[in-house]
Amino acid sequence: MNRETISDVSLVRCADYEREATMTAIRRALDALGGMSSFVKSGDRVLIKPNMLKAKSPESAVTTHPEVVRAVIRLVRECGGRPMVGDSPGMGDLKKVAEKSGILKVLVEEGAELTELVDVVQVKNTGRFKRFEIARAAYEADVIINLPKLKTHGMTTLTGAVKNLFGCIPGKRKVQWHFNTGINHGLFMRMLVELYALLDPQLTIMDAVIGMEGNGPGSGDPRWIGAILASGDGVALDIVAGKMVGVPPEKLPIIKAAAAAGIGATKLDRIRILGEALEHVAVSRYRLPPQTHLEWQIPEWARGSLKNAFTSKPLINHERCIQCGICQGHCPQKAIQSAGRHLQIRYRDCIRCFCCQEFCPQGAITVGRGWMLALLPKQGEKRERREKTAK
Repeated sequence: MNRETISDVSLVRCADYEREATMTAIRRALDALGGMSSFVKSGDRVLIKPNMLKAKSPESAVTTHPEVVRAVIRLVRECGGRPMVGDSPGMGDLKKVAEKSGILKVLVEEGAELTELVDVVQVKNTGRFKRFEIARAAYEADVIINLPKLKTHGMTTLTGAVKNLFGCIPGKRKVQWHFNTGINHGLFMRMLVELYALLDPQLTIMDAVIGMEGNGPGSGDPRWIGAILASGDGVALDIVAGKMVGVPPEKLPIIKAAAAAGIGATKLDRIRILGEALEHVAVSRYRLPPQTHLEWQIPEWARGSLKNAFTSKPLINHERCIQCGICQGHCPQKAIQSAGRHLQIRYRDCIRCFCCQEFCPQGAITVGRGWMLALLPKQGEKRERREKTAK
């Protein structure tokens, strides 16, 4: 994308997931961008990529809401497109995730196809990473429509449009990427934005009706926001979503990586918001995970010795932990071990990818602050101070 291009992000209100209200809101969001027909043509094979992290009910706000998926399926069909809904969950069988999340019921009712993103194709890339192994269904689709859920994330602060396409890397290959990039979180973010650019989704529609705050992306608390966002530029959309919940672009590591790679509109003055004014939809005191971005300001040679001080880290709540072993199985560094009746994290080996926290089915792993971060005010505290000063 040309850095001089203005990216449009459509922002509309949507109070709840009532079927007609959801369809109306998404149609309005797309009408501001020229309608679904601007993105889908008759005969197009369209991959609809929701967030299907794990098997949780729609009320938990872990996955894209099924009524958002239903609305997009219908709008694609109105244009003559052939919709298929696919993902590669980090944990669990896709069909079970689809069933628990309510998405499978929608697919059965709408007669749409569920596609597990497992068959792999190797694709050359012109960026820093020369090759990606991605799902064939994603690579060969005529159109990709990205349906992220707005949630917090221990590693990326917020997870949205760019991060959602990590699901197009099948299964255990996700863990391998964490292993390959290690403690260098900036390198991992660069991988995410290059993957986003390689897949080049034609359209992103974000479910921000009910998002997730706190211990996201899998065990946080649902938070009503009441919005649907849409754009042809997922990077710009992530910036607007961040501003909506009080996080400026410079605090989002994915945006920093996108700016370095020249991918998407990464400055607010290159983004035009259509529909609702941002200040009318913005929410206050959105609970974020502890700061995780300060380690990128440390020289690379010193990161290993200082990471415990300047990075957030996963913490195990032993009262909630049932020792199911899922966190151990998903740790790319094998840094979690049994210690008597408890699990223990070897922090010298931990790369702070937060896979353990993301996939813990009990919500027993949270994000803690390194001792230097603990001396700094939390992001929410700083916002409250600014608000008081402004008054």
